[in-house]
Amino acid sequence: MDAYRLLFPLIRLLPSEFAHRLALAALRLPVRVAAPPSDAYTWQGLTFRNRVGVAAGFDKNAECIPGIERLGAGFVEVGTVLVSPWAGNQVSPRMSRLVPQRALWNRLGFTSLGVERVKHNLAATPRAARRGMVIACNIGPHPGNLKQAPDRAAALLVAREEMMHLAGELHAAADLFVVNLSSPNTQGLRSLLQSPDISEAVLRPLRDRIRELDRQSNRKVPTPVLVKLPPEVQERNPWTEDMLRAVLLPMLAADVCDGFVATNTSVRLTFEHMPHADLNLPGGISGGPLRPEALRLVAMVRSIIGDQKLLIGCGGIVEPEHAVEFIQAGADLVEIYSGMVYSGPGLIARCAVTAAKRQ
Repeated sequence: MDAYRLLFPLIRLLPSEFAHRLALAALRLPVRVAAPPSDAYTWQGLTFRNRVGVAAGFDKNAECIPGIERLGAGFVEVGTVLVSPWAGNQVSPRMSRLVPQRALWNRLGFTSLGVERVKHNLAATPRAARRGMVIACNIGPHPGNLKQAPDRAAALLVAREEMMHLAGELHAAADLFVVNLSSPNTQGLRSLLQSPDISEAVLRPLRDRIRELDRQSNRKVPTPVLVKLPPEVQERNPWTEDMLRAVLLPMLAADVCDGFVATNTSVRLTFEHMPHADLNLPGGISGGPLRPEALRLVAMVRSIIGDQKLLIGCGGIVEPEHAVEFIQAGADLVEIYSGMVYSGPGLIARCAVTAAKRQ
């Protein structure tokens, strides 16, 4: 048993949000936890030094990129980044552990220091200092601005304009972008993802803008644009293959994205594991209970999109073998967040080593 597992009984006594802030502070210390395992994966010219990364939500504001690099991560998904600061949902509690299930529950709601701060933090870590670690910028529409949109068409316009702005601000530092319209903690967000207008109203203009930025900066490798998917089509209904095809096939036909991240947190699991959850803002569960549904979704997405699109699997990777399961289900890469809470920061390197041995 490693030192973290010995310390976890004490760590779990801390409030979850405070423990998260403490973890970010610890990652600013110049201590290398693990050398990056050598299992390079290249997709259309973009090389990841290994297949295991840190999921969005862990380092929302790019505050500890060097520390994440020292964990041995192949990549990190920063964000969700917003056009301006947002304190998130003003409720309590906003985050807690479900220890027996090795899960996390949160309803933070897109907390962000805003794109200017994130841009500054990324610029403070030049590419050479990343040692080959890929930076993915997760971007989304500002919840406060979405609330002011009078209808769906206006909300789509907000999403388009804000994400095109975010792409312009972050392009110099980002190796890829992830569009987040699947968080359960921003009212109305998931309905935008399932809108029949999403490809033409948001994704095509965004991808065109990023391609223009690629040309202007003489970037040799085009910057991929991925879409993050929720684990359920509605709050209490898992995806069926027909429902998933109805969302993905129009995107594939329009060629407006380069792949997908599966999956975000689950509202349905919140109602299962927290029966007294607030119906107005239930939040989402990640970690152990999400893994079966995330694996199922990864397999379905891969069967629909074929081999040409990039697919990142995320949800419930708590042990190294779980990373292998996602890759076997069809994921090219995997991401970890909740698993580090229960298995420690060394989980990233252990997953990467195990995955490399199974290739």
